Amino acid sequence: MHPGQRRTRRFLRPAAVAAMVAAAVLVVPTAQAAAGVLIDETFSAQTTPANFGFPAGAAVSGGVLNVTKGMGNYTTSVKAFDGAVAGERTLDLTFDWKTAVAAGGQKTGIELRDSQGNLVFALAATATELRYGLTGPVSDSASAPDSLNPAWTRIAYNRAKWYTVNLHLDFTLQRVQYTIATKETAATVMASGTASITGKDLAKLVACNYYGTGVQSLDNFRLTAPANAANGRLKGKTVYAFGDSIVAGHTYSRSFVNLTAERELMNLKKYAVNGAAIGPVGASGGQILTQVRNAASQSPDHVVFDGGTNDAELIHNNRYEVGTMAAGFDPATFDRSTYAGSLETTIHTMRAKWPAARIAHVTAHKLGSRDWNTQLAIRSVTQRICAKWGVTVADVFGDSTLDTRNDGQRVAYTFNGLANGYPGTGGTGTHPNIAGMNFYIPVLTAALTAP
Repeated sequence: MHPGQRRTRRFLRPAAVAAMVAAAVLVVPTAQAAAGVLIDETFSAQTTPANFGFPAGAAVSGGVLNVTKGMGNYTTSVKAFDGAVAGERTLDLTFDWKTAVAAGGQKTGIELRDSQGNLVFALAATATELRYGLTGPVSDSASAPDSLNPAWTRIAYNRAKWYTVNLHLDFTLQRVQYTIATKETAATVMASGTASITGKDLAKLVACNYYGTGVQSLDNFRLTAPANAANGRLKGKTVYAFGDSIVAGHTYSRSFVNLTAERELMNLKKYAVNGAAIGPVGASGGQILTQVRNAASQSPDHVVFDGGTNDAELIHNNRYEVGTMAAGFDPATFDRSTYAGSLETTIHTMRAKWPAARIAHVTAHKLGSRDWNTQLAIRSVTQRICAKWGVTVADVFGDSTLDTRNDGQRVAYTFNGLANGYPGTGGTGTHPNIAGMNFYIPVLTAALTAP
């Protein structure tokens, strides 16, 4: 646990981030925190300023921050963020939240607003409904009458539980990507999406007692400026995505490529197929090369592809070999009976079909579901081939902490089927759920915006 105070440390080294989370089963994607931790508050002790900067209705107690305590109907208490926060164009925010609302007529919540009173995001609850809002009237936050309430989306929930909120805030594009999930290892996603907002910066956190006497609790409030924010550079760009179930999304329609495109207002065409592989034989979803050949001839701005996950299983089962990189660029010299020769053929086909497109290869995370030595062999030859062909590598394997050889991470960050309409937990270690995708997204964004 960290001392209970607001932090303004920037340019935190990845090694330092790793040290902070080493003892935890669940970890924050390091690529998201590398640029700067603006606030990292666990409320393990009194904060500076006191009570997290709320002037009324707040108290740090029992390792959490309680707000709307003793406040009257339609009243607010406002924490103002400092200029360093308000000046950031892209932010990642996560926090834990719980309500003590018990009666049907009560409603309390929190609102994030900009310096002009525009809504950024809101969360609230009654005794039976969890509510969140992305649009609503402009408010100076002096009070919280019904007329100034956000436009609520309402879902049933268990008010006895804690909930974790994850927000990616982009004030250049005026977009928010949000996930609300139960706070537990086998978490249930309650809501997830991407939306346009009117907010232009993050200026204040407003505790709202809309009506009643319900106290809310906040914990683990962490605000970071991501290392590789696109800041609008990818808006309107077209991306074609090829690969296996990790790119396809497995049994869910939104993979990490979808979430990245949604964030950045990119135009996505996804050709990936569950079970596909780079190599020549045995893949239930066929070759990724076939996807490329069947794709639209019109050139995209970016091509993104993965591969190697199903190859690792097929190679381990002696269906074909890893092989070696060819000496030159003549496709007649590629050994297409191997993974390496098939990879070079795939990249050559992409280059020939879309010579102006930028190509990025996404490595899978460290997989507990595949033979480790086979993963390393595939990784080694893939890195050499991508360097040879000038393909950018979005190296989730090397640049993130997602490692499903760790059973806690396997349970928390991968899924097999859907729960509540969203990816569940407790998967085999292969398919990232929404929380797992958050390890992929910043690495892919860095690759797409690389010089």
